[in-house]
Amino acid sequence: MIETRYFLPVFHGLLVGPMCVCASPSAEQMESTMNLADTRVAEKFTAFRKEQDIALVYAALDQVEAASREVLAGNAMARRPAVSRWLHFLAGLDGVIDPEWDVKKVPLGVAPPPTGGEVYSSGEVDPATIADPVARAEYEEALKADKNYAKRYRAQLQLRRIDEIAMRFVERFLAERYTNSEPDRREFEALLTGSPINDLRKQRLRALMPTPG
Repeated sequence: MIETRYFLPVFHGLLVGPMCVCASPSAEQMESTMNLADTRVAEKFTAFRKEQDIALVYAALDQVEAASREVLAGNAMARRPAVSRWLHFLAGLDGVIDPEWDVKKVPLGVAPPPTGGEVYSSGEVDPATIADPVARAEYEEALKADKNYAKRYRAQLQLRRIDEIAMRFVERFLAERYTNSEPDRREFEALLTGSPINDLRKQRLRALMPTPG
């Protein structure tokens, strides 16, 4: 068995500073900020594909959640880009979650080849101690493959945890910033239609919207 360590997202607290009167951002400014945020989130997913470092995805989640917390209830102009950021994050998440991943296929380690007639359990032999160059090379390759698989296994496990956290955040955001009115539902549906998320994710998100009645 491997040791599974859970990385918990760290969310920024509110900064208290001197009060000021600031102009509301224009639609163009909000769109520019949204595009920049989406780009940064996409960059984290790109880096994750190369490095399999789950901290990158948690950082993207933290970024999107922190931005959505700043959207006040009733601010329709601000909630639309906030929803769009969530949709782009979820699209990126779906792009790295492997639907074929099996939680039951736990990494088991690699047993080294017999050395001098003695059979060892996995992890007990330094490859440098194996005299046979062919057996040593095969063992080194097997160790490398197992290490990569274990890292990927842990990442896929964590990605599903992030999926659960993200969907809870979205559900709370929709409950607090949207009503069950027809205009609100049309707005959300338009955001879904224009987003890069897949149909299955759209169904899951529709179920989170406040229902009429």
